Amino acid sequence: MSISTRFAAVATFAFALALSSGTAFAQTSPSPSPSATPSGPSDPCGSILSIVNRPTITTGVCTVQTGHFVVENGYSNTTITGPGGGNTIVAGQNDVGIRFGTFDPHFDIEFTPPNYARSSVGGAVATGSTDMTVGAKYELGFTDKALWGIAGFATVPSGTRAFTGGNAQFVGDFNFAYTLNSTFSLATTLSANALSGINSAGQAQSYFAFIPSVELEATLPGSPNALFGEYAYYSSAGPNLGSKNVFDFGYLRDIGPHVQLDVEYGFSPTVINAQKYHYIGAGISFMN
Repeated sequence: MSISTRFAAVATFAFALALSSGTAFAQTSPSPSPSATPSGPSDPCGSILSIVNRPTITTGVCTVQTGHFVVENGYSNTTITGPGGGNTIVAGQNDVGIRFGTFDPHFDIEFTPPNYARSSVGGAVATGSTDMTVGAKYELGFTDKALWGIAGFATVPSGTRAFTGGNAQFVGDFNFAYTLNSTFSLATTLSANALSGINSAGQAQSYFAFIPSVELEATLPGSPNALFGEYAYYSSAGPNLGSKNVFDFGYLRDIGPHVQLDVEYGFSPTVINAQKYHYIGAGISFMN
């Protein structure tokens, strides 16, 4: 949801896409098919558990394979405590939304359509839709234990007044994952963000935020399923605001090779304008 977001504004996004497209033709990494050379590791991306991004803040390295698509649906309920608190509900294709494989199994295209949202923060009830996002992800390389790649996203201020950032937003991510042993793995995203939000004067204001995150995942016995815990640091929580910390925990479970379920709980201990928040979420994702 996981949310259920890791370079400089337009240049970052353009660079990520250009690098991805160029590398797609130049790279000769081992094939994920059984024809991979015996002396080299096979690409670990392929199962729905490895490919779905939600609900973590950390962005996974794996891309959707050629001939496949993934739809990631979710629901989140965020509770803000303190003066002027309330709830915000977002339902729809949270986080990434719809992802399409391309001619290159290491490169995918991603699209988040507007989500339905409802807020009672500040005692005023508002309903509407969130902004729309487009992007791409590229898996740069892998070994028998490590995996790394990049991603770029651009958000169009298409949402309704209560739920839009107000200006175009751009994100550039470097993603890395490492297998510690047969049970535990680590993942991290280093995210440079040119974001936008509504400031205290009610005007849309752009700002920069560096958002590094780290996730520890434990694979459980039985059907493909896992527990995760992660931490993310936001250098800026919004226009003219200081930093914040976020902790997120959840459970993932595959139902066969095409469906994945997830639940999560997250919170921020950082007090901003005498307020704190926590959230719960759940989702279902499908891969053809």
